[in-house]
Amino acid sequence: MELQLIEKTATTLKVGVKDPDMTIISPVLDRLLQDDMVLDVEFTDVHPELEIPEIMLTVSNGDPLDAFKRSTDALITDFRSVREGLFGKQ
Repeated sequence: MELQLIEKTATTLKVGVKDPDMTIISPVLDRLLQDDMVLDVEFTDVHPELEIPEIMLTVSNGDPLDAFKRSTDALITDFRSVREGLFGKQ
């Protein structure tokens, strides 16, 4: 899976997702929707005008790229907690 920045404005972010893995995409979308600054998140997988699937993110305040980073950071924390719960701190 590869991500590429397609477009960024003051309130929106469009990220292309080559060979999307929904096991990863779904939790990212869920975390984005939990962010108070995020107004809308869309994942478009199949569309005749798209070369690759896209995530489109709209924020009410702040930088949309920061919102994307917060969501991935939160997932890293979640998975680290699960790993440490199973295997202890390493």
